[in-house]
Amino acid sequence: LHDLLKERNAFETEPFTAVFESNAILNASIHELQHRYDVVQTENTRHKEDIDKLSSQLQARGPTKIELKQREKIQKLEEQLNEKRYAEADLAKEKDKSKELQSTIENLKEHITKKETKMNQLQEQCEDAQKQTKLAEKQYDGLKETIQRLQSDNDTLQKNYDEIEGRILQEKEKFVELMNKMNKDNEELQKKIDMLTELNMQEKKRFIWSAKGDKGDGSGDGDVNLADGGNNSSRMFGGAGVVVPTSIKQRIMAHMRQATSLRYDPMGSDFIGTASEDSTVKLWNTGSGKMLKSFRSGSNNVLLGLDIFGSLVAACGTDKMCRIWNARTERLIHQLVGHSQKVTGTRFINGDKSILTASADRSMKVWDITRSTYRQTVTLRHSSTSNCIDVSYDSITAVSGHLDGGVRFWDVRSSERTADITELHSNGVTSVKFNPRNNAEVLTTGRDSVVKLIDVRKSGEVLQSFFHSEYRIDLSYAGCAISPDGKYAAAGSSTGDIFIWRTVDGNLMKQLKGHDTGVVSVAWNMQTNGQQFASVDKRGYLILWA
Repeated sequence: LHDLLKERNAFETEPFTAVFESNAILNASIHELQHRYDVVQTENTRHKEDIDKLSSQLQARGPTKIELKQREKIQKLEEQLNEKRYAEADLAKEKDKSKELQSTIENLKEHITKKETKMNQLQEQCEDAQKQTKLAEKQYDGLKETIQRLQSDNDTLQKNYDEIEGRILQEKEKFVELMNKMNKDNEELQKKIDMLTELNMQEKKRFIWSAKGDKGDGSGDGDVNLADGGNNSSRMFGGAGVVVPTSIKQRIMAHMRQATSLRYDPMGSDFIGTASEDSTVKLWNTGSGKMLKSFRSGSNNVLLGLDIFGSLVAACGTDKMCRIWNARTERLIHQLVGHSQKVTGTRFINGDKSILTASADRSMKVWDITRSTYRQTVTLRHSSTSNCIDVSYDSITAVSGHLDGGVRFWDVRSSERTADITELHSNGVTSVKFNPRNNAEVLTTGRDSVVKLIDVRKSGEVLQSFFHSEYRIDLSYAGCAISPDGKYAAAGSSTGDIFIWRTVDGNLMKQLKGHDTGVVSVAWNMQTNGQQFASVDKRGYLILWA
Protein backbone atom coordinates (compact mmCIF):
# COMPACT_ATOMS: atom_id res chain seq x y z
CA LEU A 1 0.00 0.00 0.00
CA HIS A 2 2.90 2.35 0.83
CA ASP A 3 4.51 1.66 -2.53
CA LEU A 4 1.23 2.31 -4.31
CA LEU A 5 0.83 5.66 -2.55
CA LYS A 6 4.41 6.65 -3.47
CA GLU A 7 3.81 5.72 -7.07
CA ARG A 8 0.57 7.71 -7.07
CA ASN A 9 2.34 10.74 -5.49
CA ALA A 10 5.08 10.65 -8.12
CA PHE A 11 2.51 10.37 -10.88
CA GLU A 12 0.44 13.32 -9.60
CA THR A 13 3.51 15.56 -8.87
CA GLU A 14 5.11 15.27 -12.32
CA PRO A 15 2.55 17.53 -14.15
CA PHE A 16 3.34 20.40 -11.75
CA THR A 17 7.10 20.43 -12.43
CA ALA A 18 6.61 22.58 -15.54
CA VAL A 19 4.32 24.86 -13.52
CA PHE A 20 7.01 25.32 -10.89
CA GLU A 21 9.63 26.14 -13.56
CA SER A 22 7.39 28.60 -15.40
CA ASN A 23 6.50 30.20 -12.07
CA ALA A 24 10.22 30.70 -11.28
CA ILE A 25 10.82 32.25 -14.72
CA LEU A 26 7.82 34.56 -14.27
CA ASN A 27 9.06 35.64 -10.84
CA ALA A 28 12.49 36.50 -12.35
CA SER A 29 10.80 38.45 -15.18
CA ILE A 30 8.64 40.24 -12.63
CA HIS A 31 11.69 41.30 -10.58
CA GLU A 32 13.51 42.49 -13.73
CA LEU A 33 10.49 44.42 -14.99
CA GLN A 34 9.98 45.91 -11.55
CA HIS A 35 13.60 47.13 -11.55
CA ARG A 36 13.24 48.56 -15.03
CA TYR A 37 9.96 50.16 -13.98
CA ASP A 38 11.62 51.79 -11.03
CA VAL A 39 14.49 53.11 -13.27
CA VAL A 40 12.04 54.43 -15.89
CA GLN A 41 9.90 55.95 -13.13
CA THR A 42 12.94 57.74 -11.76
CA GLU A 43 13.92 58.97 -15.22
CA ASN A 44 10.33 59.99 -15.87
CA THR A 45 10.25 61.99 -12.68
CA ARG A 46 13.53 63.70 -13.57
CA HIS A 47 12.32 64.37 -17.11
CA LYS A 48 9.09 65.90 -15.78
CA GLU A 49 11.10 68.18 -13.56
CA ASP A 50 13.22 69.14 -16.55
CA ILE A 51 10.10 69.71 -18.63
CA ASP A 52 8.55 71.81 -15.93
CA LYS A 53 11.67 73.93 -15.77
CA LEU A 54 11.84 74.26 -19.52
CA SER A 55 8.15 75.02 -19.71
CA SER A 56 8.53 77.83 -17.22
CA GLN A 57 11.49 79.18 -19.20
CA LEU A 58 9.71 78.92 -22.52
CA GLN A 59 6.66 80.68 -21.38
CA ALA A 60 8.61 83.89 -21.68
CA ARG A 61 9.87 83.10 -25.06
CA GLY A 62 8.67 81.07 -28.02
CA PRO A 63 9.59 77.47 -28.63
CA THR A 64 12.98 76.87 -30.18
CA LYS A 65 14.11 74.00 -32.24
CA ILE A 66 15.61 72.41 -29.24
CA GLU A 67 12.36 72.69 -27.40
CA LEU A 68 10.51 71.14 -30.30
CA LYS A 69 12.92 68.29 -30.28
CA GLN A 70 12.49 67.99 -26.55
CA ARG A 71 8.74 67.92 -26.94
CA GLU A 72 8.99 65.18 -29.52
CA LYS A 73 11.29 63.32 -27.22
CA ILE A 74 8.84 63.82 -24.37
CA GLN A 75 5.98 62.54 -26.50
CA LYS A 76 8.00 59.46 -27.34
CA LEU A 77 8.82 58.98 -23.68
CA GLU A 78 5.13 59.27 -22.83
CA GLU A 79 4.33 56.66 -25.41
CA GLN A 80 7.01 54.44 -23.94
CA LEU A 81 5.56 55.15 -20.49
CA ASN A 82 2.13 54.04 -21.64
CA GLU A 83 3.62 50.91 -23.08
CA LYS A 84 5.33 50.29 -19.76
CA ARG A 85 2.00 50.80 -18.00
CA TYR A 86 0.40 48.25 -20.26
CA ALA A 87 3.33 45.96 -19.53
CA GLU A 88 2.80 46.61 -15.81
CA ALA A 89 -0.89 45.67 -16.17
CA ASP A 90 0.12 42.45 -17.92
CA LEU A 91 2.70 41.91 -15.22
CA ALA A 92 0.00 42.36 -12.56
CA LYS A 93 -2.10 39.77 -14.32
CA GLU A 94 0.86 37.44 -14.41
CA LYS A 95 1.41 38.09 -10.70
CA ASP A 96 -2.23 37.15 -10.01
CA LYS A 97 -1.78 33.99 -12.03
CA SER A 98 1.42 33.31 -10.16
CA LYS A 99 -0.38 33.78 -6.85
CA GLU A 100 -3.11 31.42 -7.97
CA LEU A 101 -0.49 28.89 -9.02
CA GLN A 102 1.30 29.38 -5.72
CA SER A 103 -1.98 28.80 -3.85
CA THR A 104 -2.61 25.69 -5.90
CA ILE A 105 0.93 24.51 -5.15
CA GLU A 106 0.36 25.13 -1.43
CA ASN A 107 -2.91 23.23 -1.56
CA LEU A 108 -1.21 20.39 -3.37
CA LYS A 109 1.57 20.39 -0.82
CA GLU A 110 -1.02 20.28 1.98
CA HIS A 111 -2.92 17.50 0.18
CA ILE A 112 0.33 15.59 -0.29
CA THR A 113 1.12 16.06 3.40
CA LYS A 114 -2.31 14.69 4.36
CA LYS A 115 -1.85 11.78 2.00
CA GLU A 116 1.54 11.04 3.49
CA THR A 117 0.04 11.22 7.01
CA LYS A 118 -2.79 8.92 6.01
CA MET A 119 -0.32 6.63 4.27
CA ASN A 120 1.72 6.47 7.47
CA GLN A 121 -1.46 5.63 9.42
CA LEU A 122 -2.37 2.94 6.91
CA GLN A 123 1.15 1.59 7.11
CA GLU A 124 0.84 1.43 10.90
CA GLN A 125 -2.55 -0.30 10.55
CA CYS A 126 -1.02 -2.75 8.08
CA GLU A 127 1.72 -3.52 10.56
CA ASP A 128 -0.87 -4.01 13.34
CA ALA A 129 -2.96 -6.20 11.03
CA GLN A 130 0.09 -8.29 10.20
CA LYS A 131 0.79 -8.74 13.91
CA GLN A 132 -2.85 -9.71 14.57
CA THR A 133 -2.78 -12.06 11.58
CA LYS A 134 0.30 -13.79 12.92
CA LEU A 135 -1.36 -14.05 16.35
CA ALA A 136 -4.58 -15.41 14.77
CA GLU A 137 -2.55 -17.93 12.80
CA LYS A 138 -0.93 -19.12 16.00
CA GLN A 139 -4.34 -19.35 17.71
CA TYR A 140 -5.79 -21.14 14.67
CA ASP A 141 -2.97 -23.68 14.76
CA GLY A 142 -3.64 -24.22 18.46
CA LEU A 143 -7.41 -24.59 17.90
CA LYS A 144 -6.79 -26.92 14.98
CA GLU A 145 -4.68 -29.16 17.17
CA THR A 146 -7.34 -29.04 19.91
CA ILE A 147 -10.13 -29.90 17.41
CA GLN A 148 -8.12 -32.78 16.03
CA ARG A 149 -7.55 -34.06 19.53
CA LEU A 150 -11.25 -33.67 20.43
CA GLN A 151 -12.26 -35.31 17.15
CA SER A 152 -10.04 -38.24 17.95
CA ASP A 153 -11.56 -38.48 21.44
CA ASN A 154 -15.07 -38.17 19.95
CA ASP A 155 -14.38 -40.96 17.46
CA THR A 156 -13.23 -43.17 20.30
CA LEU A 157 -16.29 -42.30 22.41
CA GLN A 158 -18.63 -42.81 19.42
CA LYS A 159 -17.11 -46.20 18.79
CA ASN A 160 -17.58 -47.14 22.45
CA TYR A 161 -21.15 -45.76 22.36
CA ASP A 162 -22.00 -47.78 19.24
CA GLU A 163 -20.65 -50.90 20.90
CA ILE A 164 -22.66 -50.22 24.07
CA GLU A 165 -25.79 -49.37 22.07
CA GLY A 166 -25.42 -52.60 20.09
CA ARG A 167 -25.10 -54.56 23.30
CA ILE A 168 -28.13 -52.81 24.79
CA LEU A 169 -30.20 -53.50 21.68
CA GLN A 170 -29.15 -57.13 21.73
CA GLU A 171 -30.01 -57.42 25.40
CA LYS A 172 -33.30 -55.62 24.80
CA GLU A 173 -34.20 -57.96 21.94
CA LYS A 174 -33.34 -60.92 24.11
CA PHE A 175 -35.41 -59.48 26.94
CA VAL A 176 -38.38 -58.84 24.60
CA GLU A 177 -38.11 -62.35 23.22
CA LEU A 178 -38.02 -63.74 26.74
CA MET A 179 -41.00 -61.59 27.77
CA ASN A 180 -42.96 -62.62 24.68
CA LYS A 181 -42.11 -66.22 25.34
CA MET A 182 -43.09 -65.87 28.99
CA ASN A 183 -46.36 -64.16 28.05
CA LYS A 184 -47.07 -66.82 25.44
CA ASP A 185 -46.27 -69.57 27.93
CA ASN A 186 -48.38 -67.80 30.53
CA GLU A 187 -51.31 -67.53 28.12
CA GLU A 188 -50.97 -71.18 27.17
CA LEU A 189 -50.83 -72.16 30.83
CA GLN A 190 -53.85 -69.97 31.56
CA LYS A 191 -55.77 -71.63 28.73
CA LYS A 192 -54.83 -75.03 30.10
CA ILE A 193 -55.87 -73.94 33.58
CA ASP A 194 -59.19 -72.65 32.22
CA MET A 195 -59.70 -75.88 30.31
CA LEU A 196 -58.88 -77.99 33.37
CA THR A 197 -61.17 -75.83 35.50
CA GLU A 198 -63.98 -76.27 32.99
CA LEU A 199 -63.38 -80.03 32.85
CA ASN A 200 -63.37 -80.13 36.63
CA MET A 201 -66.69 -78.27 36.76
CA GLN A 202 -68.14 -80.65 34.18
CA GLU A 203 -66.99 -83.62 36.24
CA LYS A 204 -68.61 -82.10 39.34
CA LYS A 205 -71.85 -81.55 37.42
CA ARG A 206 -71.79 -85.13 36.19
CA PHE A 207 -71.20 -86.31 39.72
CA ILE A 208 -74.13 -84.23 41.05
CA TRP A 209 -76.33 -85.41 38.18
CA SER A 210 -75.47 -89.01 38.92
CA ALA A 211 -76.16 -88.51 42.62
CA LYS A 212 -79.57 -86.97 41.95
CA GLY A 213 -80.44 -89.57 39.34
CA ASP A 214 -79.72 -92.36 41.88
CA LYS A 215 -82.49 -91.15 44.21
CA GLY A 216 -85.06 -92.92 41.99
CA ASP A 217 -88.06 -91.26 43.70
CA GLY A 218 -89.79 -90.68 40.35
CA SER A 219 -90.52 -87.08 41.31
CA GLY A 220 -88.84 -85.67 38.17
CA ASP A 221 -86.16 -83.76 40.15
CA GLY A 222 -83.59 -85.10 37.78
CA ASP A 223 -84.85 -82.68 35.18
CA VAL A 224 -83.83 -79.57 37.18
CA ASN A 225 -81.42 -77.21 35.32
CA LEU A 226 -78.21 -77.65 37.32
CA ALA A 227 -76.48 -74.78 35.61
CA ASP A 228 -79.19 -72.49 36.96
CA GLY A 229 -78.91 -73.83 40.45
CA GLY A 230 -82.62 -74.55 40.31
CA ASN A 231 -83.60 -71.09 39.08
CA ASN A 232 -85.18 -71.42 35.63
CA SER A 233 -85.54 -67.65 35.12
CA SER A 234 -81.82 -66.84 34.86
CA ARG A 235 -80.00 -67.01 31.49
CA MET A 236 -76.67 -68.80 31.34
CA PHE A 237 -74.39 -70.08 28.56
CA GLY A 238 -75.71 -72.93 26.50
CA GLY A 239 -79.34 -71.86 26.30
CA ALA A 240 -81.64 -73.06 23.59
CA GLY A 241 -81.37 -69.90 21.46
CA VAL A 242 -81.50 -66.12 21.26
CA VAL A 243 -83.95 -64.61 23.71
CA VAL A 244 -85.05 -60.98 23.43
CA PRO A 245 -84.04 -59.08 26.61
CA THR A 246 -86.85 -57.83 28.78
CA SER A 247 -85.47 -56.58 32.13
CA ILE A 248 -82.41 -54.97 33.73
CA LYS A 249 -79.98 -57.43 35.34
CA GLN A 250 -77.21 -54.97 36.32
CA ARG A 251 -77.09 -51.15 36.22
CA ILE A 252 -73.48 -49.97 36.55
CA MET A 253 -72.00 -46.48 36.81
CA ALA A 254 -69.20 -47.33 34.39
CA HIS A 255 -67.77 -43.87 33.60
CA MET A 256 -68.01 -40.33 34.95
CA ARG A 257 -68.43 -38.97 31.44
CA GLN A 258 -70.28 -40.10 28.32
CA ALA A 259 -69.61 -43.66 27.18
CA THR A 260 -68.73 -43.92 23.49
CA SER A 261 -68.36 -47.63 22.67
CA LEU A 262 -69.34 -51.09 23.89
CA ARG A 263 -67.86 -54.46 22.93
CA TYR A 264 -68.10 -58.12 24.02
CA ASP A 265 -65.18 -60.51 23.69
CA PRO A 266 -65.91 -62.69 20.61
CA MET A 267 -63.81 -65.48 22.17
CA GLY A 268 -66.51 -66.17 24.77
CA SER A 269 -64.90 -64.66 27.88
CA ASP A 270 -67.36 -63.55 30.52
CA PHE A 271 -66.46 -59.85 30.34
CA ILE A 272 -67.53 -56.80 28.36
CA GLY A 273 -65.55 -53.65 27.54
CA THR A 274 -66.63 -50.01 27.59
CA ALA A 275 -64.86 -46.87 26.32
CA SER A 276 -65.60 -43.29 27.25
CA GLU A 277 -64.84 -39.62 26.79
CA ASP A 278 -62.91 -39.83 30.09
CA SER A 279 -60.00 -41.49 28.17
CA THR A 280 -60.46 -44.88 29.86
CA VAL A 281 -61.33 -48.42 28.79
CA LYS A 282 -62.88 -50.67 31.42
CA LEU A 283 -63.63 -54.40 31.48
CA TRP A 284 -66.63 -55.67 33.45
CA ASN A 285 -67.71 -59.12 34.62
CA THR A 286 -70.97 -59.91 32.84
CA GLY A 287 -72.19 -62.06 35.73
CA SER A 288 -71.43 -59.93 38.79
CA GLY A 289 -71.10 -56.53 37.16
CA LYS A 290 -67.76 -55.91 38.89
CA MET A 291 -64.95 -54.01 37.18
CA LEU A 292 -62.06 -56.34 36.26
CA LYS A 293 -59.55 -54.03 34.54
CA SER A 294 -59.12 -50.37 33.72
CA PHE A 295 -56.83 -48.91 31.06
CA ARG A 296 -56.07 -45.22 30.52
CA SER A 297 -55.15 -43.82 27.11
CA GLY A 298 -53.87 -40.40 28.18
CA SER A 299 -55.49 -37.16 29.28
CA ASN A 300 -58.07 -35.32 27.15
CA ASN A 301 -58.28 -38.16 24.65
CA VAL A 302 -61.89 -38.90 23.72
CA LEU A 303 -62.07 -42.60 22.85
CA LEU A 304 -64.25 -43.37 19.81
CA GLY A 305 -63.58 -47.04 18.96
CA LEU A 306 -63.10 -50.24 20.95
CA ASP A 307 -62.44 -53.91 20.17
CA ILE A 308 -61.57 -57.00 22.21
CA PHE A 309 -60.08 -60.33 21.22
CA GLY A 310 -59.16 -62.75 23.99
CA SER A 311 -56.53 -61.02 26.13
CA LEU A 312 -56.06 -58.09 23.73
CA VAL A 313 -57.93 -54.79 24.10
CA ALA A 314 -57.71 -52.04 21.45
CA ALA A 315 -59.02 -48.48 21.69
CA CYS A 316 -58.67 -45.40 19.47
CA GLY A 317 -59.66 -41.77 19.70
CA THR A 318 -59.07 -38.12 19.03
CA ASP A 319 -55.29 -38.19 19.67
CA LYS A 320 -54.78 -39.85 16.23
CA MET A 321 -53.52 -43.11 17.78
CA CYS A 322 -54.72 -46.63 18.48
CA ARG A 323 -53.50 -48.35 21.65
CA ILE A 324 -53.42 -52.09 22.34
CA TRP A 325 -53.18 -53.55 25.83
CA ASN A 326 -52.69 -57.07 27.15
CA ALA A 327 -55.58 -57.56 29.57
CA ARG A 328 -53.79 -60.32 31.48
CA THR A 329 -50.58 -58.37 32.16
CA GLU A 330 -52.28 -54.94 32.00
CA ARG A 331 -49.40 -53.72 29.83
CA LEU A 332 -49.57 -51.37 26.85
CA ILE A 333 -47.97 -53.45 24.09
CA HIS A 334 -48.60 -51.28 21.00
CA GLN A 335 -49.27 -47.62 20.27
CA LEU A 336 -50.11 -47.35 16.58
CA VAL A 337 -49.15 -43.98 15.07
CA GLY A 338 -49.74 -43.10 11.42
CA HIS A 339 -53.06 -41.27 10.99
CA SER A 340 -53.12 -37.49 10.60
CA GLN A 341 -56.56 -36.99 12.19
CA LYS A 342 -58.72 -38.67 14.84
CA VAL A 343 -59.11 -42.45 14.65
CA THR A 344 -62.82 -43.34 14.62
CA GLY A 345 -62.86 -47.15 14.66
CA THR A 346 -60.77 -50.28 15.10
CA ARG A 347 -61.22 -54.04 14.59
CA PHE A 348 -58.94 -57.06 15.05
CA ILE A 349 -58.28 -59.18 11.93
CA ASN A 350 -57.24 -62.82 11.79
CA GLY A 351 -57.51 -63.14 15.53
CA ASP A 352 -54.69 -61.28 17.25
CA LYS A 353 -52.36 -61.07 14.23
CA SER A 354 -53.52 -57.81 12.62
CA ILE A 355 -55.73 -54.85 13.35
CA LEU A 356 -57.68 -52.41 11.14
CA THR A 357 -58.07 -48.71 11.96
CA ALA A 358 -60.24 -46.04 10.32
CA SER A 359 -59.68 -42.31 10.55
CA ALA A 360 -61.13 -38.93 9.70
CA ASP A 361 -58.11 -38.45 7.40
CA ARG A 362 -60.05 -40.51 4.82
CA SER A 363 -57.93 -43.61 5.11
CA MET A 364 -57.98 -47.02 6.76
CA LYS A 365 -54.81 -48.87 7.70
CA VAL A 366 -53.98 -52.52 8.38
CA TRP A 367 -51.26 -53.11 11.01
CA ASP A 368 -49.23 -56.24 11.67
CA ILE A 369 -49.04 -56.65 15.49
CA THR A 370 -47.55 -60.16 15.69
CA ARG A 371 -44.13 -58.79 16.68
CA SER A 372 -42.96 -56.53 19.45
CA THR A 373 -42.67 -53.71 16.86
CA TYR A 374 -45.83 -53.05 14.86
CA ARG A 375 -45.76 -52.62 11.07
CA GLN A 376 -48.24 -50.93 8.75
CA THR A 377 -49.01 -53.29 5.85
CA VAL A 378 -52.00 -51.94 3.86
CA THR A 379 -53.62 -48.52 3.42
CA LEU A 380 -57.19 -48.17 2.13
CA ARG A 381 -58.06 -44.71 0.83
CA HIS A 382 -61.48 -43.19 0.16
CA SER A 383 -63.14 -39.84 -0.39
CA SER A 384 -65.15 -39.40 2.81
CA THR A 385 -64.56 -39.58 6.57
CA SER A 386 -65.09 -43.03 8.10
CA ASN A 387 -67.40 -42.98 11.14
CA CYS A 388 -67.39 -46.74 11.76
CA ILE A 389 -65.97 -50.07 10.53
CA ASP A 390 -66.50 -53.81 10.94
CA VAL A 391 -64.73 -56.94 9.71
CA SER A 392 -66.40 -60.10 8.43
CA TYR A 393 -66.07 -63.29 10.45
CA ASP A 394 -63.70 -64.75 7.85
CA SER A 395 -61.40 -61.68 8.23
CA ILE A 396 -61.36 -61.11 4.47
CA THR A 397 -63.85 -58.30 3.96
CA ALA A 398 -64.13 -54.99 5.80
CA VAL A 399 -67.04 -52.59 5.66
CA SER A 400 -66.88 -48.87 6.45
CA GLY A 401 -69.67 -46.36 7.05
CA HIS A 402 -69.01 -42.79 5.96
CA LEU A 403 -70.01 -39.22 6.60
CA ASP A 404 -71.44 -38.92 3.08
CA GLY A 405 -74.07 -41.57 3.89
CA GLY A 406 -72.37 -44.32 1.88
CA VAL A 407 -71.05 -47.77 2.75
CA ARG A 408 -67.90 -49.22 1.20
CA PHE A 409 -66.60 -52.78 1.15
CA TRP A 410 -62.88 -53.68 1.05
CA ASP A 411 -60.66 -56.69 0.55
CA VAL A 412 -58.20 -56.23 3.43
CA ARG A 413 -55.67 -58.53 1.76
CA SER A 414 -55.29 -56.53 -1.46
CA SER A 415 -56.66 -53.11 -0.30
CA GLU A 416 -59.10 -53.15 -3.22
CA ARG A 417 -62.56 -51.64 -2.91
CA THR A 418 -65.00 -54.41 -3.76
CA ALA A 419 -68.27 -52.48 -3.50
CA ASP A 420 -69.46 -48.91 -3.04
CA ILE A 421 -73.04 -48.26 -1.93
CA THR A 422 -73.72 -44.53 -2.08
CA GLU A 423 -76.47 -42.48 -0.44
CA LEU A 424 -77.63 -45.35 1.75
CA HIS A 425 -78.43 -42.88 4.55
CA SER A 426 -79.23 -39.23 4.12
CA ASN A 427 -77.12 -37.90 7.00
CA GLY A 428 -74.08 -40.11 7.45
CA VAL A 429 -73.62 -43.69 8.65
CA THR A 430 -72.93 -44.14 12.41
CA SER A 431 -72.57 -47.94 12.73
CA VAL A 432 -72.04 -51.04 10.57
CA LYS A 433 -72.30 -54.70 11.70
CA PHE A 434 -71.89 -57.92 9.68
CA ASN A 435 -74.60 -60.55 10.10
CA PRO A 436 -72.82 -63.40 11.96
CA ARG A 437 -74.88 -65.88 9.95
CA ASN A 438 -74.30 -64.31 6.55
CA ASN A 439 -71.23 -62.22 5.65
CA ALA A 440 -73.09 -60.79 2.66
CA GLU A 441 -75.57 -58.96 4.91
CA VAL A 442 -74.73 -55.84 6.90
CA LEU A 443 -76.77 -53.92 9.46
CA THR A 444 -76.31 -50.13 9.28
CA THR A 445 -77.46 -47.14 11.33
CA GLY A 446 -77.65 -43.57 10.04
CA ARG A 447 -78.11 -40.02 11.31
CA ASP A 448 -81.43 -40.12 9.47
CA SER A 449 -82.70 -42.28 12.41
CA VAL A 450 -83.16 -45.36 10.24
CA VAL A 451 -81.62 -48.83 10.69
CA LYS A 452 -81.16 -50.83 7.49
CA LEU A 453 -80.21 -54.40 6.62
CA ILE A 454 -78.52 -54.58 3.20
CA ASP A 455 -77.26 -57.39 0.95
CA VAL A 456 -73.94 -56.62 -0.75
CA ARG A 457 -74.44 -59.46 -3.23
CA LYS A 458 -77.44 -57.58 -4.60
CA SER A 459 -75.55 -54.30 -5.06
CA GLY A 460 -76.50 -53.06 -1.63
CA GLU A 461 -80.20 -53.81 -1.90
CA VAL A 462 -82.04 -52.86 1.30
CA LEU A 463 -83.61 -56.04 2.70
CA GLN A 464 -85.31 -54.29 5.62
CA SER A 465 -85.61 -50.77 7.01
CA PHE A 466 -86.25 -50.39 10.73
CA PHE A 467 -87.60 -47.16 12.19
CA HIS A 468 -89.95 -45.80 14.82
CA SER A 469 -91.47 -42.44 15.64
CA GLU A 470 -89.56 -42.35 18.97
CA TYR A 471 -86.27 -43.66 17.56
CA ARG A 472 -83.80 -40.81 16.99
CA ILE A 473 -80.03 -40.61 16.45
CA ASP A 474 -77.92 -37.54 17.34
CA LEU A 475 -74.37 -38.99 17.47
CA SER A 476 -71.99 -39.83 14.63
CA TYR A 477 -70.87 -43.01 16.49
CA ALA A 478 -74.23 -44.34 17.71
CA GLY A 479 -73.98 -48.15 17.62
CA CYS A 480 -76.36 -50.91 16.56
CA ALA A 481 -76.26 -54.69 17.06
CA ILE A 482 -77.50 -57.84 15.37
CA SER A 483 -78.22 -61.06 17.26
CA PRO A 484 -75.96 -64.14 16.85
CA ASP A 485 -78.63 -65.93 14.81
CA GLY A 486 -79.26 -62.84 12.64
CA LYS A 487 -82.96 -62.76 13.55
CA TYR A 488 -83.00 -59.52 15.54
CA ALA A 489 -81.65 -56.02 15.07
CA ALA A 490 -81.21 -53.64 18.00
CA ALA A 491 -80.38 -49.94 18.31
CA GLY A 492 -80.48 -47.29 21.04
CA SER A 493 -82.25 -43.96 20.73
CA SER A 494 -81.32 -40.50 21.95
CA THR A 495 -84.58 -40.63 23.91
CA GLY A 496 -83.14 -43.36 26.19
CA ASP A 497 -85.12 -46.28 24.71
CA ILE A 498 -83.76 -49.40 23.02
CA PHE A 499 -85.60 -50.78 20.00
CA ILE A 500 -85.41 -54.43 18.90
CA TRP A 501 -86.85 -55.44 15.51
CA ARG A 502 -87.22 -58.76 13.72
CA THR A 503 -85.04 -58.89 10.63
CA VAL A 504 -87.37 -61.19 8.71
CA ASP A 505 -90.28 -58.73 8.51
CA GLY A 506 -89.07 -55.51 10.18
CA ASN A 507 -91.64 -55.65 12.96
CA LEU A 508 -90.79 -54.12 16.34
CA MET A 509 -90.38 -56.87 18.95
CA LYS A 510 -89.46 -54.86 22.01
CA GLN A 511 -89.01 -51.28 23.20
CA LEU A 512 -86.81 -51.37 26.31
CA LYS A 513 -86.84 -48.54 28.84
CA GLY A 514 -84.12 -48.26 31.43
CA HIS A 515 -81.82 -45.37 30.54
CA ASP A 516 -82.49 -41.85 31.82
CA THR A 517 -80.62 -40.27 28.90
CA GLY A 518 -79.70 -41.01 25.30
CA VAL A 519 -78.35 -44.49 24.49
CA VAL A 520 -74.98 -44.40 22.75
CA SER A 521 -74.43 -48.05 21.81
CA VAL A 522 -75.78 -51.59 22.24
CA ALA A 523 -74.09 -54.98 21.92
CA TRP A 524 -75.03 -58.66 21.72
CA ASN A 525 -72.65 -61.35 22.99
CA MET A 526 -72.01 -63.69 20.07
CA GLN A 527 -70.78 -66.60 22.23
CA THR A 528 -73.71 -67.07 24.62
CA ASN A 529 -76.41 -67.99 22.12
CA GLY A 530 -77.59 -64.39 22.30
CA GLN A 531 -78.51 -64.54 25.97
CA GLN A 532 -76.31 -61.57 26.95
CA PHE A 533 -77.22 -58.06 25.83
CA ALA A 534 -75.83 -54.71 27.03
CA SER A 535 -76.12 -50.96 26.43
CA VAL A 536 -74.35 -47.71 27.48
CA ASP A 537 -75.61 -44.13 27.61
CA LYS A 538 -74.46 -40.52 27.62
CA ARG A 539 -74.10 -40.38 31.41
CA GLY A 540 -71.67 -43.29 31.41
CA TYR A 541 -74.08 -45.96 32.67
CA LEU A 542 -73.73 -49.59 31.55
CA ILE A 543 -76.84 -51.78 31.69
CA LEU A 544 -76.64 -55.59 31.46
CA TRP A 545 -80.02 -56.91 30.34
CA ALA A 546 -81.71 -60.21 31.14
